[in-house]
Amino acid sequence: MNDQLQDNIVRGCDKSLSAYNVTYKQSYHSKSLGAYSETIIKHIIPAALFFRHITSSRYTISNKQDFYKNFSQEILQTIHSYQNLTSQGMPYTDIYLTQQNFLHNLFNQSLLINQATSQHTIHSTILRPIRILDICFGLGYNAMLGLETFQCCEIYSPEKDYLLPELLKFDYTNIANAHKILNELQKNRVYNHKKQTLYFLHGNALHILESFPQGFFDIVFQDAFSQAQNPELWSKQYFQKLDYITAKNCIITTYAKAKNILESAQHANFSTIKYEHGSIFYK
Repeated sequence: MNDQLQDNIVRGCDKSLSAYNVTYKQSYHSKSLGAYSETIIKHIIPAALFFRHITSSRYTISNKQDFYKNFSQEILQTIHSYQNLTSQGMPYTDIYLTQQNFLHNLFNQSLLINQATSQHTIHSTILRPIRILDICFGLGYNAMLGLETFQCCEIYSPEKDYLLPELLKFDYTNIANAHKILNELQKNRVYNHKKQTLYFLHGNALHILESFPQGFFDIVFQDAFSQAQNPELWSKQYFQKLDYITAKNCIITTYAKAKNILESAQHANFSTIKYEHGSIFYK
């Protein structure tokens, strides 16, 4: 894969770049959305809105039907608004700035953007960074846009392929600090900035997950290649492991919508929401 990354570039409808993985015979992102927009729509917006809900003083999960209805509606409305921001033929730089302003205005209303998670609203009285599990690092969009969104966070990103040298040549026009982050990851396997930390964990994700304690993660970006190509990261046992290492209130965001995947998540103690672009598993 390393030698072929630059020869397998995929340009999405939003003009951001992704790539085709010849080993897994799949692209990293949907061409119809583009790498940048897919990450925002399927991972960043649902995760940020979830934490805005559960850090609200009005939050209660005792009535799951009300939570399901309100949360689902807000996600769909927010995604719809995001997708309607730009017009065809709009210059790429204008598209990017418009999207950034929208996201900044949306998420700046939430405590999660500029402060640590207030754990008395979740499961303890300790202030700490939001902890995110990124399955897997891939081209780095989820992790790097997670850093742009959550100003106090720890992101743990397993990855079997060592692509960092190739990614330094990759064009991340819409992520300002991408190459600075990638340089640090290549040197030290970790990137630190103020109250943010990103860990690049090279190796088998299933083995790496064994090292985390119970209740550790608040968010999981479940973005592995499809179950046809990567079944071990979609199995019932896998979701049971996620249940163990995620907090009392957490969210898993994913593009997957297959019935058996939702059933595996439900069997592992997660409530599920399926919508146009993917699914959300939460507890």
